[in-house]
Amino acid sequence: MAKKAKPAKSPKSVTSTDSKVNKSAAIRDYLAASPDAKPKEIVAALAEKGITVSPNMVSIVKAKTKIKSARRKAAQSDNNSSGADRAGGLDAVLILYKAAQGQDVPKPRVRQAFLTLVDLLG
Repeated sequence: MAKKAKPAKSPKSVTSTDSKVNKSAAIRDYLAASPDAKPKEIVAALAEKGITVSPNMVSIVKAKTKIKSARRKAAQSDNNSSGADRAGGLDAVLILYKAAQGQDVPKPRVRQAFLTLVDLLG
C-alpha cells in the first residue's frame, strides 16, 4: 500500500522584521550587552524590538557561544605554550623518574621538578 502524502504544514507566522533580522545575531548582541541575562528576559527584550524567538533558541545560542569561546581559549593556550616549556617538563619528568627508581637525586631538584610539572599541568 502506498504511503499517503502528508498535508502541507502551514508556515509559522513571520512578521516582516523577522525575515530581515538574523535572530541568532540579535541574541548574541543582547548577550554581549548583558551576559547574565536569562533566556526569558532576552525573549521579552527582543519581543519589544519585534523579534520573536523562543527561550529554547536563546539557550542554544548561549550554549554555543560558550563552546566557541572555550575552543578559542584552548587554541590560544596551545599556541602560547613554547617548546622550552615542554622541554622543561620532560626534564622534570626524568628527574622524578630517576628519584622514583632510587637513583641519587638532590631533594631540591626533585622538589623543583615537581613544582615545574604542577605549573605545566595547571
